[in-house]
Amino acid sequence: MKRIAIIALLEIILAVIPALALAFDWERAVSLYKQGQFREALGEFQKVVTEYPDHSDSWKYIGLSYYQLKEFKAAIEPLDKALTLKRKENRFDPDLFRALGQSYLALNQFEQALPYFETLTKSQANVAVNFHLLGVAYSNLNRPDEAADAFGKAARLDPKDADTFYYLGVQQFRTGKIEEAIVTLRSGLAADPKNTEMLGLLAESLLRQAANQTDERKTSAMFDEAVRLATNLKSLKDDTAAAELLGRAYLAAKKYAQAEALLSKALEGTKQPPATLYFNLGFSLAQIKSWPRAADMFINADRLNPGDVNTLYYLGYVYENQRRYPQALEAYTKAFEASGRSNSDIKASIDRVTPLAKQ
Repeated sequence: MKRIAIIALLEIILAVIPALALAFDWERAVSLYKQGQFREALGEFQKVVTEYPDHSDSWKYIGLSYYQLKEFKAAIEPLDKALTLKRKENRFDPDLFRALGQSYLALNQFEQALPYFETLTKSQANVAVNFHLLGVAYSNLNRPDEAADAFGKAARLDPKDADTFYYLGVQQFRTGKIEEAIVTLRSGLAADPKNTEMLGLLAESLLRQAANQTDERKTSAMFDEAVRLATNLKSLKDDTAAAELLGRAYLAAKKYAQAEALLSKALEGTKQPPATLYFNLGFSLAQIKSWPRAADMFINADRLNPGDVNTLYYLGYVYENQRRYPQALEAYTKAFEASGRSNSDIKASIDRVTPLAKQ
């Protein structure tokens, strides 16, 4: 009887084992994840945690699956649970810190993301991406010096990562460190010559730096480099922003006909042109003596940005060249008032056209 009972018990156990085995399949779950079948992998990993609620790696993969599916809010709870369980097991998993930080970044919750990247940079000080992500968090928290420091470390660890050079250049540009931004962006373009964001930002940096340069040879070289970069940008990305940038570069280099053509194109393609675009186009037109169009541009610039000294002064200059002296006097007078009645050049213009306006 005893032998029969044991045999019967063994038969029951053998019958139950396949059912238990089918309840979940860890290897299959991992395989599905690696194949990019994240929704299917989720289902398998959830079967595992149903049987083993403290299985940290399954919680990790559940969170990572949600992350890969761009369901960032759903990813946070399982990732955090996996992190808690691994801490109890005295196991450090950098993937969890990175995924949690990036999930918070994707949700624009930068304050919550920051501690995860700070931990990563301390524990993995030789991994460039950790510093890059830390820089992104600092940047979005308006902590530019710390962001620049983090991006600088990332760039030193991975000199071929063009994105890091770009973000570092952005921080330097925003904080007025234009000369440093130029060096950084040139290094970034050496790694990725067709990076349109860096081409545009480097051209902008050169134009700004040249405006404060007293050495004419250096100024000319910077303008020429800005033109070359903006031309490359336009060949890669032929849109209104690229046309406007190249137009401004030509304008700075005193190539007015080319500037006028590109700025006109930019104006045609812009739904709500800013005052600066009207002004720059007006200035280009004035330089090639296209007086009626130049006047129209300055009038539009003044409408959008009333009381600007330069706009009013050049509007008076255009009217004067059209021999519309009363209008020139009016524009010059407004410019003089806007300058605080202190600009000697504008005062000289008023004195010059006053008798002509009275005739």
